Amino acid sequence: MFLFKKFLSNFLISISLSIIIYFFITQQIIYPTIPPMIKNGASHLFADWSVILSANICQTKFDVFTTNPCDAFNRTHVYGSILLNIPFIKDFSKFYLIIFPSILNFLFIYVIVSFFKFKNYLEYLTLLPFIFSIPVLLVIERANIDILIFLILVLTAFNKKIVYNYLSIIFVSLLKFYPICLAIIFLFEKNYKKILLYSFIFVLIISALLFFEFSNIKKIFTVGSDFSASHHLSFSLKGFIDHNNELLIAFNNKDYNWIKYLYIMLILVIPLTITVTLNLKRIFNNNDINLLFLTNSYENRLFILSITVVLSCYFAFDNYLYREIFFIGFLPWLIKEKNSGINNKFINFLFYMLCFKFLFTSVLIYLYRNHLTLLKPLATITKQCIDFYVVFIFLLVFISAIYKFFKEQKKLKNL
Repeated sequence: MFLFKKFLSNFLISISLSIIIYFFITQQIIYPTIPPMIKNGASHLFADWSVILSANICQTKFDVFTTNPCDAFNRTHVYGSILLNIPFIKDFSKFYLIIFPSILNFLFIYVIVSFFKFKNYLEYLTLLPFIFSIPVLLVIERANIDILIFLILVLTAFNKKIVYNYLSIIFVSLLKFYPICLAIIFLFEKNYKKILLYSFIFVLIISALLFFEFSNIKKIFTVGSDFSASHHLSFSLKGFIDHNNELLIAFNNKDYNWIKYLYIMLILVIPLTITVTLNLKRIFNNNDINLLFLTNSYENRLFILSITVVLSCYFAFDNYLYREIFFIGFLPWLIKEKNSGINNKFINFLFYMLCFKFLFTSVLIYLYRNHLTLLKPLATITKQCIDFYVVFIFLLVFISAIYKFFKEQKKLKNL
């Protein structure tokens, strides 16, 4: 009975939030904060999903990895060829273009809502910075395939069967290539021989499949502009460095770039140094963090899968802002540990830091997108400094967890 009430409550909250979000979209309230995809004076809803369908239609006549005239914006196909096997039926175009992405969006919202326990009014409030954040609104408005990857990631965390893990990770890795990093799930096996065996089999399978995709992958990376973001909409170390290099401050032909570096020092370097200095021992001695790999629970698995995606994408790729939705996968573990009854100040800090990051960076993007010209460089560099700060703190959490994992594996091996 309790589970049914919880499901019904989450379902009704999700329906309400979905209606509000679709109202924002249809009434164009979210524009220009969310950059619209406009053609012939009309904005195109679910544009990232429609480009996949258009590639399916055009693939019989064109190499859609290099040219895709069926797309309203002439965007090429930058996903795995597995997505070119969607059985598109013209008579059911409304289902493909509107109903199916709407279902995915609703499931995405429902999953986020289900992460929260709602034991008090504060938790209702902490839901809002995530649901109405720019990354979430953008990924919903575009119906980007990252929503499907996120949902499969959640199912992979929930399901502990090794065959399902193989199938799900291989499938999402063929949609986009960054989910290959989800193979870290095999580290939850207690036996190091099994870890090596499962990892070896995965590498063999994925290498064979990517070998047949190699020519298409080359084509995808030659049109990198189709999946690289402008600075205020980017989430990557590369975006941070590029914007910092391009931002020049001069007045009366005098170089004032020292102001930029002073600002970064004040809002990033000094706060990050203080945080690390005060909390480094807490991170590496925190029992909850040390057990992340050693306790094979849904919350732990989801946190590890999500943090692996976030770290891999931030440091290795140039990503659009919606890749930040994988931060939301941290929430079940953070909320579980926060509500465990143990006074864990550092876990509370991580949770509210994430809330602040989603809230404040969304405000900064709003300021940038709404014609506040003088604030644009400041908003962008502030957003990127916050991104780096949050990613670096969670990187330390990940390093601590994996250090403890290998330490325990070494003990088991020596027994």
